[in-house]
Amino acid sequence: MTVTAIIGTGTFGTAMSLVATRQTGTSASTVVLYGRNPEKVEHMASSRQHPRLSAVSIPESIHITAQPKDLASADLVLWAVPTQHSRTMATELANSIAPNATIVSLSKGLEEGSLARLTEIFAETLPGRSYGVLSGPSHAEELIADKPAGLVAAGSDAVQQLILTRLHQPHFRIYTASDMLGVELAGALKNVIAIAAGAVDGLNFGDNVKATLVTRGLAEMRRLGRALGADDLTFAGLAGMGDLLTTCYSDHGRNRAFGKALTSGCNTADILADTASVAEGAWTCRAAVALGQQHGIELPIAMEVESVIWHDKPVLDSITDLLARAAKDENA
Repeated sequence: MTVTAIIGTGTFGTAMSLVATRQTGTSASTVVLYGRNPEKVEHMASSRQHPRLSAVSIPESIHITAQPKDLASADLVLWAVPTQHSRTMATELANSIAPNATIVSLSKGLEEGSLARLTEIFAETLPGRSYGVLSGPSHAEELIADKPAGLVAAGSDAVQQLILTRLHQPHFRIYTASDMLGVELAGALKNVIAIAAGAVDGLNFGDNVKATLVTRGLAEMRRLGRALGADDLTFAGLAGMGDLLTTCYSDHGRNRAFGKALTSGCNTADILADTASVAEGAWTCRAAVALGQQHGIELPIAMEVESVIWHDKPVLDSITDLLARAAKDENA
């Protein structure tokens, strides 16, 4: 009997628990969905519904729990906890997750202060395990509806194979990659660009400038990735271009919605306090700018997003400043 555990009872964690139960041969596998909030977990376990997904019935086969001991048998752990809370959660669960477990990050962000990626946080808080990343265009709302999606699994050959064996299916197609660094960076950085894209939508600037922003955003992501040792090709794939397009254009995109809200007169602190819908890019922008400064990489979009969110710069001024930048070689 194999056990797949999903850490995090947000909409994406819940969606991934449903994906895991759809895999062929689930009779020989157990799916555990873990959350740290006992009241929320009790409600979900009794009603078989998520508070924000009332139309979705969670199968009885999914064991919903707030007990860390229920994670002990899991050989595959899918991590769906927001990045800024992951270090605390991982520290709390360090003695409950099996020493031989494989931990796969589903989260897309960079930690403030340390500037760490999720796998780097795991290495510090959950040492000795194997780590991987599963990323790409994958909105929870569509996964829950069993609509087709394509993602990329990165890590060692053994980690890739485990993810494929446990999750790959006709409506959840998984490609593989060895560039875990690039896949992880792409997933985090695209959220920053999506905030800017949402602001462009909120200002009703049109399709032309939005396409320019998204394209230049991809170049910015690739520049920083290259400086950190990632493969350029990763940013042209599902974790890069694929996820960037989805989150910048979809109404499901949390970071895009955050960017639109910034143009509507909403108080930034109030938007950030909305724990029901975490926009990872709001914090990742600061980490990205710090990484850019460390490596001498110019990140104009990330810098403007940071200025709007954390330094109260008017959104219109930031967009205007981006458009007023001097002309340059597109491939420079």
